[in-house]
Amino acid sequence: MFSFSKAQIEIHKDDADKVALSPHTHEFMFNPEAVRVTKSMTPKPGKQAGRSAPKHQFTTGNPAQLEFGELLFDCFDTRENVYTKHVQWFEALLRADTQLHRPPRVVFAWGAGWGQDAKPGQINAGMWFVTGLDVNYTMFLPNGTPVRATCKLTLAEEPPGTEEKQSPDTAHVHAVGRGETLQAISATEYDDPGEWRRIAVANGIDDPLRLTPGQRLLIPPILR
Repeated sequence: MFSFSKAQIEIHKDDADKVALSPHTHEFMFNPEAVRVTKSMTPKPGKQAGRSAPKHQFTTGNPAQLEFGELLFDCFDTRENVYTKHVQWFEALLRADTQLHRPPRVVFAWGAGWGQDAKPGQINAGMWFVTGLDVNYTMFLPNGTPVRATCKLTLAEEPPGTEEKQSPDTAHVHAVGRGETLQAISATEYDDPGEWRRIAVANGIDDPLRLTPGQRLLIPPILR
């Protein structure tokens, strides 16, 4: 006999001990009728003499997507606000967490093969970011409190081994690449090329144009 299990979104275990959002798991009220999985690859046309059409070259694949349509959340019986009870939690997954400095990564868990211990090759073996939330409120109490909503939820794959950008409030070391300038490094590290003087002062650089490939620079933190 099959056992019944509720589908849910879980904050990935690597982020759960750092994230400020609580709780770390949110169950769907009703299991989805369908889960759409999309994976694509965009080839790059190569230039080759003597061919009537270019030969495709593989550069990289596009992130997989999970799409859930018409997820129903109904709080009419309890007269609770469906936004604060359900929708608000999913909204938080679209914003950068104060501890992580990015949105938390999640998994879609639903019985065997969909959870955080899924085996390689199964649909949910990796991590995901919530990239889309479309909410339609369909029932209200006389005082205007929303008590029923349908949601469309979209998740994008976080490929394994992805290197994360260092947070601007954490000191670290940057290896200078060929042709890099302090302004370019500042734009990469701080998202602001105008902060290059901060790097120059920290490393005792008098001439910002004289950088050597492979040179290691201390990137000081921006404390807020």
